[in-house]
Amino acid sequence: MKPLHCLVVDDDEVGRELLILHLQGIARCDTAENGRDALEKYVANLGSNPYDLIFLDIVMPELDGNETAKTIRRMELERGITPDKGVNIIVLSSLNTPQDIIKSYVSAQSAAHLVKPLKVEKLKKTLHQLGLITEEA
Repeated sequence: MKPLHCLVVDDDEVGRELLILHLQGIARCDTAENGRDALEKYVANLGSNPYDLIFLDIVMPELDGNETAKTIRRMELERGITPDKGVNIIVLSSLNTPQDIIKSYVSAQSAAHLVKPLKVEKLKKTLHQLGLITEEA
């Protein structure tokens, strides 16, 4: 499998760097520190180099993760792409109540919700379940 092309969106630099370390050998990653920056990078990569996956922190300044995801989904619909065929979005959040998780699935139309701090095993299991990698380990 070719490496995934990912966008890691988190206002915490250490969080971004740790996730990129966990993805070594699996993905090549671009980063954004807020939703506005993420949308610019998403649009810039729509042509021949679209993202396979976006890791999206929910709580960020300027434009939060839910609004960023809604904008991405709206842009996809405008291009005739339904959410089930759109870019995979994995929500990252330290919020882990059942209500928070349900909100991320509904509001962000995400493929998965991972709780920070991330556990490498859970990350790889999620990527495997989504069919993005062939092995969990």
